[in-house]
This record gives sequence, C-alpha cells and structure tokens, in this order.
Amino acid sequence: MKTNPELPWRERLDELLLESRTRTLSTAEREELNAMLRTHEDARSHAAQMLMDDAALAEELRAAQMESLLSADSGGMLGATQPFAEAKRRSGWFQWRPLTAAAAGVVLGLFCATVAWAMASPRAVATMARVFALEDGSFEKTMGPVPAGFPKQAGVWSGDESEVVSNGAVKAKDGAHMLRFVSPGADANDPNGRAISCDVFQLVDLRALRDHGSTQSDSVLELSAEFLDARIQPRVSVTFTCQMFLFNGDPAKAHETWPLSNGDAIGSGAAHLDSLGGTPTSWKKLTARCLLPAQADYAVVQIAARPNIRPTKLESLFVDDVKLTVKMQPSLPVRIVQR
Repeated sequence: MKTNPELPWRERLDELLLESRTRTLSTAEREELNAMLRTHEDARSHAAQMLMDDAALAEELRAAQMESLLSADSGGMLGATQPFAEAKRRSGWFQWRPLTAAAAGVVLGLFCATVAWAMASPRAVATMARVFALEDGSFEKTMGPVPAGFPKQAGVWSGDESEVVSNGAVKAKDGAHMLRFVSPGADANDPNGRAISCDVFQLVDLRALRDHGSTQSDSVLELSAEFLDARIQPRVSVTFTCQMFLFNGDPAKAHETWPLSNGDAIGSGAAHLDSLGGTPTSWKKLTARCLLPAQADYAVVQIAARPNIRPTKLESLFVDDVKLTVKMQPSLPVRIVQR
C-alpha cells in the first residue's frame, strides 16, 4: 500500500504505523511520524496503546505457539489450537491488521527522550526451526555392524547389536541405507540390568546452540525417526522408541554413568509405537519433544526396538531418517528501550 501524505494526521498516523509493520519506513516517513508524535499528545497516546495491544497479542501468540509445538501431531505440523483461537477472539487489533505485520525498528523521537520500538519481525513471531547437528541420521556414511556399547564421544552411533544395511527386499526411507535392530543388550554400568531392548545411541553436543541465541528464546528440541516393522505376518508385539535426555556437564563423561544418570536429566522427551507387523512397507514416524533449558550441554539420543514377550528374536525391524530439530520462539517478542 502506498502512503498518502495528504490524509489528516489521525488517519495518517494509523497509515504510517500500519505500514511500519510490513516494511521499513523511508527516512522521510520516519521523520514525519516523529514530528507527528512530538506535536500531538493524542498521537503519542494512540501509538502507545497500539504498542500495548501488540505486546499483549504477541504474548498470547507466543504461548499458543509453544503449546502447539508440544501438542503437535507426530508429523510435526503446527495445528490451530484452542489457545490460538482464543487469542484471536480476545484481540481487537487481530481482526484488522495482518498477523505477520510487525514493526522493523521505528525510532520515535519524543522531546528529549528516544524510545526505540523494537517489535517482533515476521520471522520472530512465527516459530523458527532448523535441523541441528545429529551425525549421519540417515545412516549413509557407513555399512555393517554399529560399534558396541554406549558412545564415548559425540557424533557417532553405537549401542546394542545392530547393523547398517542397504536396500534389498526392504526399501530405506531416506537414501540407500537404514539401521536394522539385531539383538537386545544389557547396560554395562547396570550390574542388575537385563537385555530387554535393542538400544542405539548418539551423543549430541548442544553447547553450540548458545552461539545462535537459543538460550535467549523459548526453544523446543524435537527428535524424529522413521521406523519400519517389515515382518510380513503379524507376530509378537514390538515397541519402537525414540527418546532423548538432556544433561549439563561434559558429554565425554556420559558413558561413565549411563543409564544410572537418567535421574539427573534436566529435560527429556519420548515417543513410542507398538507394532505387530503385517504392513512390511509402511514406515511410521515417531516424534519426541522437550523444552530446551538454557543450561543443557548435551543430549543423549536413543532409538530402540523392544520385544514385548521375551525371549523373542528381532527380525525385519528398521529405523531411518533420524532428525534433531530446534524450534525457537523469542521469549520477548516486544521490547521497549528508553533512555
């Protein structure tokens, strides 16, 4: 929309404020807006009320988006939840201004004070997502048996008896390779432990996230994996699991106390799926989520297949396309800085 400088000041004020939400105002437009706010006390009150309405709406949307993340379906889509609808109903501004409209940094000179109105950009109001450094989540870099035992360093898969296999009678979900669960194993640090499930792990160093500002945001860590029960005939029930545990400390020492350290986790998330077989080409996606605390140094990513009647031989059970995603929602979508 092209602004019209011939409008009366009240209409012109609304027009400039609305324009500021969708683009950066020109120098002349910013000067015009500043002059209007210096001259008219009503203009300052009107603009302040707009900002407070924006702040209230942005907070409602932030809360609704966080709830959407935690209650989204296993495909990871953000649904239109009830809190989102309630935010829309309660806000009058919501009905006539674009949701994604946000000021890009309008500076308003008010007498001797400078007030910087820094409102959330469209990219900030919408939750940002990016895939984090989970190493070889599609198992394309190696073939054959996975190293045994809990990993002693970040970025490698290891665990109970399992192997990376290539396409054969079963087609991988992503690329040419996938991981096949072979046999359950016991945990080395648990003398009373039993071989219940076939677990494969990877340590993920989360400290690099602090360089990207996620510790200043409301962030959710999302782990997803595709599982396949390729048994042709229905058999004994098997439970697939993808889960993660978050810790502070040195990831290189995690193997010394796992799994007894689970109680010290500062965050965790898990998703499970029971399968009887009988759908040998149907991959199923599991997604686990948890809030990402600012003090989290590393994550233990765990994917597993557990027979629910033991002893049972594992056969034709696969996992592929494991992803770790960080979804960030700024915790302060509207800021007012005055000096």
